[in-house]
Amino acid sequence: MSRFKISPWLSSSGGPLVVIGEGLAGMWRGLDGHPSDYHRACQIDDYAGRLEGVDGDILVLGDEPLDTAIATADNALLIIRWICAPSEAEVLAQLERLEFGSLTPIERLSIDWSSDALVLFDGVDWFDPQACLRLQLLSPYNEVSTFRYQPTPDTALLIHQIVPRQWVHPY
Repeated sequence: MSRFKISPWLSSSGGPLVVIGEGLAGMWRGLDGHPSDYHRACQIDDYAGRLEGVDGDILVLGDEPLDTAIATADNALLIIRWICAPSEAEVLAQLERLEFGSLTPIERLSIDWSSDALVLFDGVDWFDPQACLRLQLLSPYNEVSTFRYQPTPDTALLIHQIVPRQWVHPY
């Protein structure tokens, strides 16, 4: 039995991909406007970055336009970006072997979304509810850690782990 439930794979026509509250996604205008939402997203130089939106943050998945899926388990929400692998079966097999304790994050950021219901789609386009992946969070206030996972010379993944942010009380 698999540890993860995997969404269908989403391809990009050039990216970057964006993750935004589903209720605000209709405000995303892709290439339209000056500056366009797409051009603002392209300013992110990292694997993951944050744009301030009208009512909450937008996560931008930068770097290359990689095929992307959502992996969920009881205590995990992952955005999986396929860098290289001989097959989808190999990607899924290596995900089953993944141990986060053995990985070091290459990036980490805090993000406050407008909602706990999110959509992930290609930032070059206007939002299309038929061309997106859906994510459900435990909280809209999260930490996103990015890992490069290369378990074999032929298989490499970029993984963004989303976990609820832990609030530290001063007392």
